[in-house]
Amino acid sequence: MNQGVTSRQLTLLILLMSVTGTLIQPHAQAIFYAEQHAYLSYIPVFLVTLASMGMLNRVQSRFPDQDLFESLVERFPFLGRVTGLMYIMFFILIFARDIRLIGDYVSITLLETTPISIIVLSLLVMAVFIVRGGLGSLIGMSELYITLFLLNSVIVPFMLIQQINLDNLMPYFDIDAAGVGKGSWYIFSFFAEMVALPFVIKGSDFRFRSVTWGVTIAALLMMLIMIETITSIGVPIASRLVYPSYEIARQLQVSDFLDRFDLALAAATLPTMITKIAFDLYFICWGLKRMIPKVSGKLMTGPVALVGFVCAFWFFKNAIQLFRFTREWTWIAILFEVIFPLILFVFLRPRKKEKDASRQGEKHREPSKKQHEQEKNRRDSDQEDDTGKDEMQGGELQPS
Repeated sequence: MNQGVTSRQLTLLILLMSVTGTLIQPHAQAIFYAEQHAYLSYIPVFLVTLASMGMLNRVQSRFPDQDLFESLVERFPFLGRVTGLMYIMFFILIFARDIRLIGDYVSITLLETTPISIIVLSLLVMAVFIVRGGLGSLIGMSELYITLFLLNSVIVPFMLIQQINLDNLMPYFDIDAAGVGKGSWYIFSFFAEMVALPFVIKGSDFRFRSVTWGVTIAALLMMLIMIETITSIGVPIASRLVYPSYEIARQLQVSDFLDRFDLALAAATLPTMITKIAFDLYFICWGLKRMIPKVSGKLMTGPVALVGFVCAFWFFKNAIQLFRFTREWTWIAILFEVIFPLILFVFLRPRKKEKDASRQGEKHREPSKKQHEQEKNRRDSDQEDDTGKDEMQGGELQPS
């Protein structure tokens, strides 16, 4: 059974899915093509993502008591399972990519001498225990660590004032539209992974207002981080870095007593990355449970995590190969993040019999409600008559 999700929690989950991977990988590639106007690459990404999530919201409104996996299987038993299994395979790839991406990031920034296999296994063990706690554990960690991440993002610009050089944004109005489009291409596949949320959240909890707030805050936050990167590091250097966001943190220095403030920021954002890995794992196990009802989601967490561990090193030999794969990855992501939502919006509707039954139920309910109201009014009038008679006969004395 789906756990209830509030509006605030839905917004934080959207930030979790859109910010974590985007912050680590594709900013350098977007800056390479769009140069000083790379932050404008988020405008097309924002519009396309919001349209895709709007279509999924309309689909969810047709099935208020079900998640998207359940409505697919119930409405189209065969094609729905095929679509669900395709999404599961898609997120197995995302799971393997995120494991390798975050493992390389931790290996470079925090644990340089630790073997990456040990780092990845440690991350997976934590993710498995989070997933075994259900969606509530993911929501709780999102409420804690995404809030901490937002707080850090607000504080960091004030700490970067001395390093910021606005001349790096010049010329301000000489915009390379083709370069901005290429930057959007690299960013989109990471930013739009929030399409997974309707598959684990029932329709009545998937509110478009919360979705809009989440997508808007995520886009503005990423634009702010992109501007900070360009103004503090510069386009030539930022476009050749693997992790430009980490380089921003290395620019920070708190007085003379803490010159490695980047370690504190990396340690604060690491739980957010682990939560993102845990959500990928939860999505896969939840989907398998919906596709195959006899399968236990909790028992599948360990084997699926091991499959993701193997695929992370099988698909990507090193960080450079993972970095270059982003261009081709967008072709795959568009299928699941744009085309499939459009197809579901057009074809996934309740059966006519179910609609007629619900309408007849509403018609039957209306006369019963009217009768109930009439009986209630009669009782009230009878009580008023009785009280009026009692008063005329001499009731209790009221206090003066």
